[in-house]
Amino acid sequence: MKRINITSTLTIAILLLIYASACNNNKNQKSGDAKDSVSVNNNIKASSKNLTAKDSTKAISGSESNTKDANSNSSTPTVLIYNFHVTNRCPSCIAIEEATTRMLNIYFAAEVKKGQIKRQVLNVDDEANKKISEKYQAFGSGLFVTRVFKGQETTTDLTGTGFKYAKNKEEKFIEILKNQISEYLK
Repeated sequence: MKRINITSTLTIAILLLIYASACNNNKNQKSGDAKDSVSVNNNIKASSKNLTAKDSTKAISGSESNTKDANSNSSTPTVLIYNFHVTNRCPSCIAIEEATTRMLNIYFAAEVKKGQIKRQVLNVDDEANKKISEKYQAFGSGLFVTRVFKGQETTTDLTGTGFKYAKNKEEKFIEILKNQISEYLK
């Protein structure tokens, strides 16, 4: 009985380690997989706004600048969406970013245009993004949704949800993300 519990515990621990490091294993991918990631990444660049170094520097003051902007209109909450990634990206990381872009374009285009929803895609390997990455403890891929209202921040980490659903069950991921944002806009 004890042996089964130890084996189960070790198996779960190993699976969690594999899951947690999935995005950083691109260096060991076969060239065909890397080629697929590059083509998907190029599609993202074509379909969504990527931050330039100048934009990233603005984002650095972390949520400080975003929080100030969000607090300037205290009668309505502001939702901040942060997509963190490493330089070498896995297909799941890319799927999370693409699905988030699609969801915002379909369901929240007006709120994004009004500035009620602000999104940033940030490379944690870029020194300019160090401060905001540390604030969210994003040292790899991450998806964080933050509600700023009357000086208070509430953050939900949807990284695990993104890895679980964005690549193979995109509709479910979009629904979960949409519901979280809708809740934060209330």
